[in-house]
Amino acid sequence: MPAMRNLLTVTAGLTLLAFSACTDAPGALPEPPVLKVTSPKRSTVQGSAGAIMVAGTVTPNVNTKSALKSVVVNGVTATLNADGTFQASVQVQPGATLIETVATDDAGTVAHDTRSVEAGELRDPGQSVANALAVALSTNAFAKISDVGSQMMKAEDFTKLLKPMQPMLDKGGSCLGAKAYIDSLTITDAHLSLVPQDGGLMFAIELDGLDVKAHADYHVACIGGSNSFEITADAVYVAGTLDVTPNGMMGFDTKLVNPDVQITNLNVSASGLPGAILDLIDMNGLITFAIEKGAEMFMGPMINKALGALGGPQKLNVLGKTIDVQVAPSDVQFTSEGGRIVLDTMMAIEGLKNVQFVFTPNGSPAMDPGQGMALGLADDLANDLLSQVTALGLLNISMPTTGGTFDSVTMQAGGSPPMISGDPSDGKLRLILPDMKVTFTQAGAPVASGALNAKIDLQVAPSNNGYTVAIALGKPELSIDVTDDIPNETRFADKDLSTAVELAMGSQIASISALLGAVPLPSLAGLQMKNLSVGGDAGYVMVKGDLQ
Repeated sequence: MPAMRNLLTVTAGLTLLAFSACTDAPGALPEPPVLKVTSPKRSTVQGSAGAIMVAGTVTPNVNTKSALKSVVVNGVTATLNADGTFQASVQVQPGATLIETVATDDAGTVAHDTRSVEAGELRDPGQSVANALAVALSTNAFAKISDVGSQMMKAEDFTKLLKPMQPMLDKGGSCLGAKAYIDSLTITDAHLSLVPQDGGLMFAIELDGLDVKAHADYHVACIGGSNSFEITADAVYVAGTLDVTPNGMMGFDTKLVNPDVQITNLNVSASGLPGAILDLIDMNGLITFAIEKGAEMFMGPMINKALGALGGPQKLNVLGKTIDVQVAPSDVQFTSEGGRIVLDTMMAIEGLKNVQFVFTPNGSPAMDPGQGMALGLADDLANDLLSQVTALGLLNISMPTTGGTFDSVTMQAGGSPPMISGDPSDGKLRLILPDMKVTFTQAGAPVASGALNAKIDLQVAPSNNGYTVAIALGKPELSIDVTDDIPNETRFADKDLSTAVELAMGSQIASISALLGAVPLPSLAGLQMKNLSVGGDAGYVMVKGDLQ
């Protein structure tokens, strides 16, 4: 009889897979040993990392009758008893561990079982995750921030900035006194320099072409009056230390410490003011005070924008849900080699209840910014958010197909949510989809079921605005075990069913990528990260790049 191909096609038009067989049926299933893992249960969550006993039974296939050769669990050879039972002790790490059991017979035929174990503390989601984000900046990064800050300062509306400070001077009384108001303060150019040093930022600005238009309300001999005056200068220089301290969800507070102000070619036009008032108003001191305060007030929002676009709670809409976001810096440190900022972060989906996620304590990642910057995202923040999305069913999908022995694939979360976790083979952080329930149906009737485990490499990609990055996902590595709760009427082997599932889960990966892309990674105002790389360290997803 001529060979046939069974073609499964996603309704979007993508070819799922083609199977060759020697009959009208999909072909005979391979006949491996019969493997049943009884412990641990799928989606087991245990309180801590350490040893776990893997046990079960394995018997020769009744058709091949090939003798059993070995059972290996995560590289550990199990004790295989005469009655077919086996045991092996393997180590599980903090976070998610995939346990792969492989039974081999003398004919070289193998049976596989893959299941997940998650080790950590169960916590309620939506709480603030301490040290969720970390940022390291090189001295070169501060030089580039200074360049951007210079342009921001040149465009700043200093008149508006100083409005809450008016009057800028209030001296004397009702018979001899004056109140001085700045009506406008403009400059032609600005140059900002921020150099990290032990304990703070060495701060310096040069404001060129200063032009201040002002007026004074005054009393002389108990008689009131008001007149305008103007102050110009070729340049004003301000130097000092910028003290940056955390201020909760409002970001950072900045204070200019020990400022030194120098003015070049100060000129005052105040012919309308009485001499007694000119003697009362220290024009040099007035400009010094205004520039000091203006620079200090400018630097607060500028630093918040440069070091993370912070400033109060936010609401994001992701996957049709509203996520409340709160980012609060918990620590900021400067040395002669750069700066480091640590931020606590909370992300909570509104209206969600009765959910938990697996928390694993994080270490202190190595923050090497190179010539640019390094970002660290604690896996607990992402795992917190993943548990919330899973509980809402947003990762459950049903993908129709045409042809073959089933016409749809449905995937549902198992007993534990997806989790970003370190891979013990190379230490890199990967997304684990643990023990998802997969059901294959034909005309609405279940024809097979399986347990799906997947691990997916983390990648980085530019965000929409181009000035920060987002965590993305690569190609999944899947393992599916056909389970016996539904007889396998598809007659396809685990490997072939994995192929169908892999092509059907694109929308699920897209949803998780959208979710991870919503995590508010700090950005530097006006600067783009280039030459990006991603890795893992001490429970953090590490992103490193140059700045342009």
